[in-house]
Amino acid sequence: MRKLNLTRRGRRRGYTDARIAQVLLFLDRSDKGLNRVAKELDIPRGTIAQWKNRYLDEEEFAERIDKFIDLEEEDQED
Repeated sequence: MRKLNLTRRGRRRGYTDARIAQVLLFLDRSDKGLNRVAKELDIPRGTIAQWKNRYLDEEEFAERIDKFIDLEEEDQED
């Protein structure tokens, strides 16, 4: 599984596709705005915005994220 390493406050963070999917799903289903979600999850606003833009622009990235979202939704139905 591929990890994205993003810098924040001098330390490295890795975000898996599953985590990115969770964040994007939460953002989509929430009535909260991007700023509030970013603050609550302690993820930089710009990082989430990049994921969202990338999800909309890159088919391969979107397919991987959709796969995790589908799996999460199936787990919630069980």
